[in-house]
Amino acid sequence: MTSTDTVAPRRRGRPQRLPEDPAPMHARQLGCDQRIAWLLSTSRLLGPEATLASRAGFLKALEARGIAVDNSRISRWESGLQPVPTRVVAAYESVLGLTEGSLVAVAAGLRRSFGAGQASRESALRDAELPDADLDRLLDLAEAGEATGGHWLRLTGQLDRFERVYLRQHEWAGLSSRLVAELGGAVGVGYVRRYEAAATLIQHPNAQRHMTRALGSFVMNPDTQVVTPVLNLLAEIQDSGANDLVLRMLHSESKSLRSAASSVAAVKVARGHFAEGALPDLESHIVGSLRRGESLDSRLDSFDLAVHLPAESWERAMGGLRNRRAYDLVNHARQRGELVPSARTSSVVNALSRAVQRDTPSHTANEPDNMLRRLLREALLHAHKARRHHAALMLAASPYAAAVSRHCQVLAAGSNDLLAARAWTVLMRVGHEDRRPLVMLQALTETRPTIRARALVNLGLNPLPVSRAEAEALLAMVTAGAQPTERTHERQATMFALGMAGSAQVARLVKHEHEWLSRSACWWVDQGPALHDSDVAAAPLPTALP
Repeated sequence: MTSTDTVAPRRRGRPQRLPEDPAPMHARQLGCDQRIAWLLSTSRLLGPEATLASRAGFLKALEARGIAVDNSRISRWESGLQPVPTRVVAAYESVLGLTEGSLVAVAAGLRRSFGAGQASRESALRDAELPDADLDRLLDLAEAGEATGGHWLRLTGQLDRFERVYLRQHEWAGLSSRLVAELGGAVGVGYVRRYEAAATLIQHPNAQRHMTRALGSFVMNPDTQVVTPVLNLLAEIQDSGANDLVLRMLHSESKSLRSAASSVAAVKVARGHFAEGALPDLESHIVGSLRRGESLDSRLDSFDLAVHLPAESWERAMGGLRNRRAYDLVNHARQRGELVPSARTSSVVNALSRAVQRDTPSHTANEPDNMLRRLLREALLHAHKARRHHAALMLAASPYAAAVSRHCQVLAAGSNDLLAARAWTVLMRVGHEDRRPLVMLQALTETRPTIRARALVNLGLNPLPVSRAEAEALLAMVTAGAQPTERTHERQATMFALGMAGSAQVARLVKHEHEWLSRSACWWVDQGPALHDSDVAAAPLPTALP
């Protein structure tokens, strides 16, 4: 699908070469500075304001806000030659009119997950502490459940400035429980901002105990319908209690909990969190999962874990793995960092990259964007779930998001099962613009169970409400058949779509004769609908940049 009618006329001018990530696909660390530089430069160059696409115009806009930098500093930031402090990323958001924290949260997550770390001075959103009155207001908003993701970022950023912070025990517990619960229902940039706030808070000495308790309480509730967005926080701490909890979840009776635990375990293995004594347990889980004759897509989390096992551990696991195809796929991914050989999919990714760049309005003629192509390939086909996730977040925060969304929705309807499933997952990050009716149609007509489940999840993430007729159609899907335990992923995804939309029909299931449906509906009634942050105001600017 193309949308050339929406493309702004291009003016002739000198093409600007955008930064590229020099790290190979299988590298454990990335060129974080280059990726953040790409996000800033594309946000400026492809934004709606032609005057800001000009570096001279951008410098004037900064100067008008009391921010003194020169052309060479902008050049170093946007080429990736110099790390960009977080307060500078916040300044880009404000000048470009972007949502507060939309770039800051993505850049922070990238650095935390794949970078070498940064000094606290560079991490701070501002040089000065917030006045007591402002901090009190943030605490009041959080406790009342009225804080946006931007408020949470500012609050946790202030708390993180100090090694010790005094709050009463019930205040720590209340803040932690509130933030964890909101993670279970936040959508889009609202989720990304809250996750970064939670990742900051769970590493704070005074808050960690309260955050882990709140997290454990949320995910260990046997009726919890949303696990992964919250459980991912355990990957942020190297703690024996967190490690033990993940290992226990690998043996849960719940398939969704086992899958989520596999995903978190893969990240923790990649970060070196597990001691050697935990490896046999991980190996046993991998062998049991990969032995099954299921599709690659349904085993991706265990596959991810297998890819990140230490070499000796993978060799031991190989002895119990009789599925030759799974063995070959894992070996390829361990060597190349890709789910499937690039020869099979390079033409699709290249065509997708060209179409996305062509359909994104630009003020100047630009060279082919190699970083865009790299991020599309990673978002769709990287072997490590964390890499797929962060690549998709980069695309969602960039001006390419709308075109990526349009073309991925076409890819999601294609005959290639793996690419269709991956495209739906990318759409969970980049959204659907005004094509929500098409999402509903695809959710109702898709015949492949695992892909249909992803379409239903996308429906639940959309900000537009579910109509009564649509809810009735979804209700028929979730109640069809004698046993609600059949087609588990589809049923859970359907309940997700109804619950996140706050559909009144969910209440009808509270007294359903089937226990799973009744208990799931009760959980959704208690949890409430999705949180869609609507704030668009940028963060307050610092008065000067270094």
